[in-house]
Amino acid sequence: MIGPWAITAPSGGSSGWAVRVDGGGITSTFTITGISANYSGVPFIDPVILLVNVNNPSGTTISNISANEDGRGVELDSSSYVTLDQLSFNKMTGNSVFINGSSHVTMSNSKLKSTADGQVPHNADGLYALNSSYLSIGGVAACPKSQICNSFDYNTGFGVYLQNTHDVIIDHATANAADTGGYILDNASNVTLENSTGGGGGPICITLNGQRTFTGYYTDLQGGLLLINGSHNNAIHDDQFAANTGVSIGSGGNGFFVNACAEGNQPFSPAEAPMGTGNTFTNVCYSTTDIASLEPVQPCQ
Repeated sequence: MIGPWAITAPSGGSSGWAVRVDGGGITSTFTITGISANYSGVPFIDPVILLVNVNNPSGTTISNISANEDGRGVELDSSSYVTLDQLSFNKMTGNSVFINGSSHVTMSNSKLKSTADGQVPHNADGLYALNSSYLSIGGVAACPKSQICNSFDYNTGFGVYLQNTHDVIIDHATANAADTGGYILDNASNVTLENSTGGGGGPICITLNGQRTFTGYYTDLQGGLLLINGSHNNAIHDDQFAANTGVSIGSGGNGFFVNACAEGNQPFSPAEAPMGTGNTFTNVCYSTTDIASLEPVQPCQ
């Protein structure tokens, strides 16, 4: 058992992690719980919890973790059989959960929020999974029945971004983005997105140092759900998608960037490639789409 601890400074004094476990040679199960990161101002790539090469089939649990105005929340590098539960990250400057080359990860009962402005793409996403597999974002016994299990509220970054990732279940989630997209499937396959809501709520323009600037990424991936770069064999069902920005459900990039400060759309090139084959959409509602097979639109009640 690691915790409960209140940690008042990161490992490097002004940068670094709160808790790191390097799994080389670790053969026993362990739990990291009750960690409160009571500091702020670290670089946006610095995680609160970091696991590296932790791969015990008996499982590792990270639960009841909280932080405000830190960098990343949890980072999993080349790790597997990890349970994430009761994560509470608010006003983070980096992505709340980064799953990197990892597998067999579950996540439940978590609230992830960021207010960072203008970060490098994928460093301010709610959940960013890269080269990973067998993820359960909700859809586990720990989730409350018929209620939202995980929420991703991100002004700058994407809510949930799956890149080169396969065999994923996202169930009873909500992903609300402002300047970007709620869910992005980027060369992702065998993803089931069910009983969830997502939206691009509309871009934000702020005045910084006397200059008007948009808060998010410069991207044409703006909307509720976008399937890009050959994403295939994904099942989307019983979901609601809205978009004041871009499209509710789209294939490929929109080809334009909605610039709130310019109060209009501007061309974006090159646009991301469209989705692949085998994607199904069942009992979903949306206000706009560029996928011909989904026409006409199905407004949400």
